[in-house]
Amino acid sequence: MSTVILKGRRVGVDYAAQSWLAATELAGDTLAAARLSRAIAPARYGFAKRAPLDLARYTGEAAAIIIELLEAGQVPTSDAVNAAAATLPGSKVSAVTAEERVEIKQFEALIRTDVDSLGEAMSAAVALHWANHGVGPTWQDAWQSDPVVEWWILTLGEMPEYRLARKPTFTILDRAGWITSNRTPRSLCTGRRFYNRFHGDHVSSASAATVGHLVARYIGFYRRLHEDQSPTWEQIAASTADCKGIPLFFNATDGRAQQRWLMTQGWIRIQDDQLRRGERAKAETNRRTALRKASASLHAA
Repeated sequence: MSTVILKGRRVGVDYAAQSWLAATELAGDTLAAARLSRAIAPARYGFAKRAPLDLARYTGEAAAIIIELLEAGQVPTSDAVNAAAATLPGSKVSAVTAEERVEIKQFEALIRTDVDSLGEAMSAAVALHWANHGVGPTWQDAWQSDPVVEWWILTLGEMPEYRLARKPTFTILDRAGWITSNRTPRSLCTGRRFYNRFHGDHVSSASAATVGHLVARYIGFYRRLHEDQSPTWEQIAASTADCKGIPLFFNATDGRAQQRWLMTQGWIRIQDDQLRRGERAKAETNRRTALRKASASLHAA
């Protein structure tokens, strides 16, 4: 946890808040990070009876509400976010029934059984949309794409209700690395798994988070050693590898193709036509530094 001065007080900033904001227009805004931290861990700030904000539950329009509250200088408590979400046009605030929860669990099991097949279908549709339009599809566009519809018809016999199957579909495929997105509209793009399938064991199977951290760390080291000049993708592809020594990228073309998901997740950014570390990378570096210091303090004690 880092600290920031807020209205004359030193206030803790959760790395979870920094990481979440790293993929939004509020990346690097320490005041917004402090307010979001108060929503995530209210007990730490003297609000023990207030329900903590579970960021994993809020995507799409609900995530946009959090951003709007932060931009207005408010703390996005779970009650405030839920109240604002209930006023959205066409919102359905009725609770999911027990029968629907069972159905959602069935969808999750079905997706996990053949996640790579659905992931390949979804990511192919997303890649095609980027190629044709220069932006990502909405979640509903991707859901209604021909490859995804065909997968559901062949697997289930019909298209499930979007309201129920949306979250398990996109959450599981995101965690599997086939797709990724952030809080920016139409940010949905292909994930690392989409590219790795072409190169098999020739490239690292490390998680997207590990790859993102290693790429950002290399960019940071390189800039310190070369008078703030950034490396090219040729240099990154030739010099980066996982803990087993397996290259992160097949070649420079592969690395350059994966630039979009690395930027979407906040690991890297482009500034003055140069590759730079992103806000998520900086937050992760701070988190790891804090853990090392805490570990050293325990050993010293």
